[in-house]
Amino acid sequence: MNLGYARVSTDDQNLDVQLSQLEKIGCEKIFQDKASGKSSEREALNKLIDFAREGDVVHVTKVDRIARNTIDALQIADQLANKGAGLVFHDLGDLDINSDVGRVIYTTISAFAEMERKRILQRCNEGRERARAEGRHLGRFPNKTLHSRIQELAEQGMNKHAISKELGCSRTTVYKVLE
Repeated sequence: MNLGYARVSTDDQNLDVQLSQLEKIGCEKIFQDKASGKSSEREALNKLIDFAREGDVVHVTKVDRIARNTIDALQIADQLANKGAGLVFHDLGDLDINSDVGRVIYTTISAFAEMERKRILQRCNEGRERARAEGRHLGRFPNKTLHSRIQELAEQGMNKHAISKELGCSRTTVYKVLE
């Protein structure tokens, strides 16, 4: 059976392109996740691995859709291989991971994907540090209306838990505003 796996990192992103490609390939069942590639808690991927049987072929449109680090990627490939299922990446010219050459290519590309992710993270951190050094504000701006309402209710004698319930905000927010 041809199985497909599609993943996007956030709920804001769209699976349509991957799903369309997997349908064109002829996938009879497609498993979908909306979770970070570095997260090992990908429910649909775990279901796919459980579902896969000998002779099945798992199709993935791109290497980085199934994992972002090499160790995780190799573990997934091994789990599928132990069940007798193949794993094919279509961005690599339909590379079959179960062949020796395919495994070497896959390992190399996975390592580059992981390296790129670390580089992106490093650039983001450098940008945040530069912004802090320049005195720029990071993160969301405080909700002044909410903060003033919290102050008002506290001055009226309402306890912190009741304030959070009344305003629909977390108790942490209430505590931070009243510090």
